[in-house]
Amino acid sequence: MPRASIVVVVVITLLLSACSTQFGYRFADTLIEWKLNDYVSLNSQQEQSVDQAITTLHQWHATSELPYYAQQLQTLRDKIASNTLTETDLVATYEQFFIAWQRMLNAVEPHAQEMLPQLSDEQIIELIENLREKQREEEEELLEYSDSERSKRLIRRAEKNTRSWLGQVTKVQQRLINRWVVERLDTRELWLDYNQRWLNEFEKALQQRQQPEQFNNYLQQLFYNPEQWRSEELRSRVEHNQQLTLVLFYQLSETLTDRQRRRIVDKLDGYIEDMNEIAEDFSKR
Repeated sequence: MPRASIVVVVVITLLLSACSTQFGYRFADTLIEWKLNDYVSLNSQQEQSVDQAITTLHQWHATSELPYYAQQLQTLRDKIASNTLTETDLVATYEQFFIAWQRMLNAVEPHAQEMLPQLSDEQIIELIENLREKQREEEEELLEYSDSERSKRLIRRAEKNTRSWLGQVTKVQQRLINRWVVERLDTRELWLDYNQRWLNEFEKALQQRQQPEQFNNYLQQLFYNPEQWRSEELRSRVEHNQQLTLVLFYQLSETLTDRQRRRIVDKLDGYIEDMNEIAEDFSKR
């Protein structure tokens, strides 16, 4: 789903914050409100409603979802530590976090149903214009680099991410990363096309916001069935890349040195501890 509404900004920010620093997560509600100002100007009453919704979502996410994330990471951590991780385990972990994403949407969607109809015509125009401007920026960014340049950037990003988890990368691991980059299918243009389609439908939905039944049905489609606006080629490439990435993760896990394994375990321990501490603190509020 593209960054196409107040709701989506909230969802993405909270989700990413769950894997960020404690400081960033604890102030996620403030960061979200700052981000909203980039898309639409709210009046004082709307700001109060949004503030309350974000506070509610933040509290729910911290007390209900972070312990779940910590539990899933603990299972993953133990399997890595004992060198018993399988491809099936990685698939199961991916599926569990996808289910968590669905729970996030379920929590956010009622607030969208309530708040989006409160936007004026002028605010709708502002919101759509800002979203289309963001779309244009991404399209321009896509044209800045050739295919070979994008491949090099992808390799550098993959290497950076891998080093952050493994430290020094072995030659075998480097070959695995290079092969992943070569075999990965480009989806940028297809995603931009999908984002444009989704945004067009979102704009149509907003035009019906004063007709509750039609608007609610339309918004639910945008939330829970966005794949209908994705091309078959995009769906195929996304599935291919997901499978390729899961295979890469498993192959990297099979090549870990003792030092790399300890580094991963220590890093996961840090995330797990942070999530449990935050959940405990929020539960006392």
